[in-house]
Formats: sequence, C-alpha cells, structure tokens
Amino acid sequence: MVKRALALVLLLGGVGLGATLEVGSGAQAVLSYFSDLNGFVALVNQTIDFVQGQPDVSGEVPALGELRLGTGLALGEALGGVGFKAAMATWETGTSGEWSSDGSQYPASLSLKVEFLALSLQAAFPVVPQAFTVGLSGGWGWANFEYASTFSLPSDWSIPFQPPSGNAVWRAAGPVGEVYARVALPLLPGLSVGVEAGLRLAALGVPSSGGTPLDLDSDGRGERLDLSGMWLGICVLLSFGL
Repeated sequence: MVKRALALVLLLGGVGLGATLEVGSGAQAVLSYFSDLNGFVALVNQTIDFVQGQPDVSGEVPALGELRLGTGLALGEALGGVGFKAAMATWETGTSGEWSSDGSQYPASLSLKVEFLALSLQAAFPVVPQAFTVGLSGGWGWANFEYASTFSLPSDWSIPFQPPSGNAVWRAAGPVGEVYARVALPLLPGLSVGVEAGLRLAALGVPSSGGTPLDLDSDGRGERLDLSGMWLGICVLLSFGL
C-alpha cells in the first residue's frame, strides 16, 4: 500500500542525524462512536426486527452490531522528543442469515468496515524520565469505508427501511490530532515496555465514492465519518545511540 510505504519512509527519516533515536510500537484497543453510521445500523436492526416479527416468516438474521471497538497499531520515532508517527486502525461489524416465507428463501447479509491511516508529527515530554511521558501529535488521516450488502426482500412486506444492496468503498481524508500519556517500565538498557492511553480527534467529514457522497439512509444529508475517540494499548520502546 502506497501510504504505508510512505509511512515507513517517514519513520526511517531521522536515522543518522547524530542523536538518541527512540523508536516505539504498540498494539491498541480503539474506541470510536461513529454516530452517523450507527444511526444507519439502528435502521437496519429495525428492519430485521420487523421482518422477524411477521407471522409467516421463519429463520433468523442476527442484529447488526454497532461500530464501536476496533484494533489499532502505532509506529513512531523521535529525536530529542520530536519525530514522526504512523497510526492505523480497523473497525468492522456484520451480520448474515436467511428468512423463509411461503416456500421462498430470502438471504440477507450486511458488513461494514472502516480502515484508517494517519501520518503525524509528534512531540513527547518526559514528566519522569524513562517512566512517565505525555505527548501530542498532529497530521493528516485517510479512511476507507467498505460496504457490502445483500438485502432483497418482497415489496409487499411494507418494510420500514430497505438497506441498499451492493458493494462499494467510500473514502475520506482530513486533519488528525492526538494527545496521550504513557507509563513505561525499563527492562533492559535501551528497552522498555509500557501502557499508553490517548485521545484522537479525527472528524473526516462525509466520505465519497466517485464524487458521490455516502448517504446510506437516503435522507440527503450524508453520513459523516468521525473516527474521534480513545485508545488504550501496550507499547515497546527502543532507544539507540546514533
């Protein structure tokens, strides 16, 4: 992926500048709220409840879970507390099943996936050297929203909301800012492990696909892709004398 390759170039950019290079990586649990997309999820679940409440319908399609908790990865380097950072995260949810009515089968499936990449400049401020650090970063983020759905149902069921069928990818980009706090435990000279908690602001607006804005509920307003939220993770920190 071109963006990840660019991230690697940036992360290696500080090598050879004649200072102590600090390199960190971490795995994260990432919580975001996706209020617009989860509004669509609520509409889908209303349709599922309506269909399964009909007396002549059998079978089950589980409720679609909200987009909330995702997984993330962060890579960074700093020279004298200033450097580059790349952060990636993924959120996804889905459901599938089949209904039967009057001898006919109606398969239904829907999946939502959000992928995120941000490249940032970061600054770290040791409060207790090698033990407690606070930091901040600012940069640019890109996100893909992947949608896949098969939801063809009879028109005479008077369904309150019909999720659109088909596959598509919408994209958005915009500024990203983060603040974090990290507690680290030295294990060996130049090697520490720690726990990090942070807050991300990443309201990327309404994504588009081929110039068409995302509007799954067809209300004319579009669904915003807001990846703002919190993360909690573990990290490994390395220090090198250059």
